[in-house]
Amino acid sequence: AIVASAVVSTAREEGSAVQPLASTPWTSSDRRLEAASAGICLDAAQGELCHRLVTWLREDGARFDPAKYAGINRTTQFAQAQAMAHEHYPDLCPPPCGKIPPEAPPDEPSAESAHEQINCDYGHGDSKPAHAGCFVVHNGKLLAERLTYDREKLDVPGGQSNWREPARCTAYRETYEETGYLVAPRELLAVVMNGFHLYRCELLRPQPLKGHDHEISWVGWLDAGEVASKAAQGMWRFPEANRYANWIR
Repeated sequence: AIVASAVVSTAREEGSAVQPLASTPWTSSDRRLEAASAGICLDAAQGELCHRLVTWLREDGARFDPAKYAGINRTTQFAQAQAMAHEHYPDLCPPPCGKIPPEAPPDEPSAESAHEQINCDYGHGDSKPAHAGCFVVHNGKLLAERLTYDREKLDVPGGQSNWREPARCTAYRETYEETGYLVAPRELLAVVMNGFHLYRCELLRPQPLKGHDHEISWVGWLDAGEVASKAAQGMWRFPEANRYANWIR
C-alpha cells in the first residue's frame, strides 16, 4: 500500500497503481485481528496502517490515480474514504463502522474556497486546473517539508486541485496551507507523473503567516548540497527530487 514501508516511494516513479500487501495485517492489535477474522467493522485508529492509507487517499490519492480514486479528497469524510480503502485494499483496511453519507451532487464553492480564489491573482494566462506545487528557492535554499505519513519523506509543497481554480492557484494555495508561506507562482518548471505541475515560485514574505499543516512535521530550507545528499539517501518522496539540486539557482 502507499503507506506501507516497501511500496510508497515507487508508485509515482513506476506510474502504476499501488498493490496491497496481502500478508500485511490491518494492525498488530490482537483485538483487531480477531475482529478481522470475524468480519466485524472497525474504524481505523491513529497510528495504524489503515489510518495512514486513508490519510494518503484523502491527500494524494486522486493525484496518483484520478480514475481509481475519483471523488476522494481532503473534504471527504474519513469513513467514506476508509470504505474506498477497504474496497481496493481489503487486506490493509477493515470496513468502517462510521456512517457513509449518500452521494450528493458537487457542492457550490464554499466561502473559504471563494476567498482563496479571490486572493489568488495568478493563472490569467493559463486557467486550466491541475494538481500542482511550488519549487521555492530563497537565498540559494529550497523550501522543503517533512510529512507525518508516507514514511515521513521529504517533499516540496503541493497537492490536489479543487478543479475550480487554475493550476497556479493550486500551487499558491497548497504552499500556503502546508507551510504558511506566501508565494507567487511564476514559470512552469516541470510536469511530472499524472500531470502534476511544478512551478518555480517566488517567496513574497520571508516569514510564514501561520504554522504548517498538521500533516507536516517540519518545514525548512535546504541548500543544493543538502538536497542532493538527501536525494542520494532516498529521503525525498518522489524520484524527480534527483533533479532538485540542479534546479536550484
